[in-house]
Amino acid sequence: MLPSQMDRRSIQVRQSVSEAVRVWRNRQETAAEMRVERSEHPPREAVLQSIPRRDLSTPPDERKFWIPYVESSPAKIQAGRSLRRLLTWLGVILTVWFGNLFDMVLHRDTLTRRAVRFREALERAGGTFVKVGQQLAMRVDLLPWAYCVELSKMLDRMVPFPVDQALQAVERTMKRPWQEIFEVFDPTPIGSASLACVYQATLKDGSKVVVKVRRPGIQELFLADLQVLDWITGLAEFLTMIRPGFTQKFRMELRDVLMEELDFRREARFQHIFRRNAKKAGWSFFTAPRVFFEYSGEEVLVQEFVSGLWLWEVINIVEGKTSGGRQLLRDLNIDPKVIARRIMRATFWSYDENVFFHADPHPANILVRPNSELTFVDFGSCGSFNNQQRVAFEQMVLSMKKQDVDAMTRATLNLMGPFQPVDLPVLIKYAQEENMRVLHTFNTPAEYTEYWERTSARQWFVLIRTAQKFNLPMNLHMLRMIRSTLLYDSIVLRLDHQLDHYHEYTQFMKFRAQFVKRRWRQRLRDNAGDHVFLNVEEIGNTFNDIMIRVQTLLSKPIVNLGSTVNKWIFAASVLSRVAGRIFFVTLVLLGSIGIVHALRGTPIRWRDILSAVILNKWYWAFLAATTFFSVRLILLRLQDRELPH
Repeated sequence: MLPSQMDRRSIQVRQSVSEAVRVWRNRQETAAEMRVERSEHPPREAVLQSIPRRDLSTPPDERKFWIPYVESSPAKIQAGRSLRRLLTWLGVILTVWFGNLFDMVLHRDTLTRRAVRFREALERAGGTFVKVGQQLAMRVDLLPWAYCVELSKMLDRMVPFPVDQALQAVERTMKRPWQEIFEVFDPTPIGSASLACVYQATLKDGSKVVVKVRRPGIQELFLADLQVLDWITGLAEFLTMIRPGFTQKFRMELRDVLMEELDFRREARFQHIFRRNAKKAGWSFFTAPRVFFEYSGEEVLVQEFVSGLWLWEVINIVEGKTSGGRQLLRDLNIDPKVIARRIMRATFWSYDENVFFHADPHPANILVRPNSELTFVDFGSCGSFNNQQRVAFEQMVLSMKKQDVDAMTRATLNLMGPFQPVDLPVLIKYAQEENMRVLHTFNTPAEYTEYWERTSARQWFVLIRTAQKFNLPMNLHMLRMIRSTLLYDSIVLRLDHQLDHYHEYTQFMKFRAQFVKRRWRQRLRDNAGDHVFLNVEEIGNTFNDIMIRVQTLLSKPIVNLGSTVNKWIFAASVLSRVAGRIFFVTLVLLGSIGIVHALRGTPIRWRDILSAVILNKWYWAFLAATTFFSVRLILLRLQDRELPH
């Protein structure tokens, strides 16, 4: 590089540095001036002033940013109350037992007398015993048929509780004084049952309503009785008086049913869904009362007041038990035969189309309005079917009309499954023979048979006898459906002896086919245009679902059997557990006596200690009791039928 070029480069560098220093000094001076200006700020009071703001619609301490847990917390069970209820249970048991024993001594003991005594004892105890008896009336798989028939007659009339307690429950539910809601509240209940009292009232807008209030303390009473039932059945199973685990399913289902009936919020939802779906399906001759959800809760249900004749009043008029009743029916344009057919239509719709069915349709839960229109009330007990059970029910009814014994048997067994260990060929043969007897009766001329022998009840009797003969417990929804069907059949046949159950079902299936056709046409109109691709995708998904169901169905046996263990392996396992318990107890006793000797300073002689334990009478009592109960348990298992290999 030349000297002239180096001098020129150094000059440029010095100029750049000088310019940078000048800019830096200017910035420093500007910053100092700004600091001086900022130090001269206004007074604190002039800045800290209130600014107008919008009032919050909800106070901050009441805001919730989480999903509310709507289910009520379980009530606490007090041991003292459970013990008092235990005494009541023991009183009922001793009354029934000594009564049966007295009849045996006098040689007048019959199954009917035992059933009547059992029902009367439960009615005298009242409260929870009434509900337990009503639920036992469905347990054809646990009790003889005579007991179920007698328990179905249980009364449900109880002394009403004070109206002040009802008004307190209303205020707890509505969060305000009851005078702000009701214009008139009748203090005398129109109904007093084991769960609730029912009152008439008028709202401020003039609407006439029915107020259903849960009995105070009934939930705690139910839980105490359920705990006592667990104690008694647990002791009976421990003593091998009944098969261990035999009552577990029943106790779980009973607990679920009772807790469901105590929740009026759940009942209100079922009632609303029934009313809405019936209207949506185009059924205009049956409905349910409108629910006032804004006034209802877990322990209070407010619903529309519906006037009319109770169905039991209509039945009494038909059977000639009410004078002047025929003229009353004519004045209201009520035809008993039309009522019978409409009840059957509502029943079939509940089983096949609706998401649930009314499981307690006795004549006091159905109101008949002018022009033979029906209103169903009290949805505390409802049942439902899955798709497999719904198809099996349909096949059972249609195969009866086609006189196909094999199809009847398959449908019956599908409804009863899954099964515990059972001799399946013997079970199928027995069910086929029973169904053949039903067909023989069905084909006999009507003048040679009773009217009730030509109903679907005959098929349910086959299922009941099969379950009792092979000691097969049935699922809760199946029992609810049997109970509701038997109630429906008995009601409609008392209204019309000539009603053909299977003809009515065929007519319903035709109407159902037309309804499905109209529904699909409506869906095609609604989903026309751009939605056609969504319809194609839905059809593809439906086809895949059908193929999966077919594959699953072909891979399954005729019925579903639970896992089983060979009875001799079961016996060996029980004996090994008994030997282990005896060995453990013996070691504990030896160790305890050895420790006592060591504390006293006496010499420990294990041979003498072992002899003292073995010769002790209480030790032998323990051995005898343990051996007895274990042998009883093994004998119960050996009585089971072995599965074929």
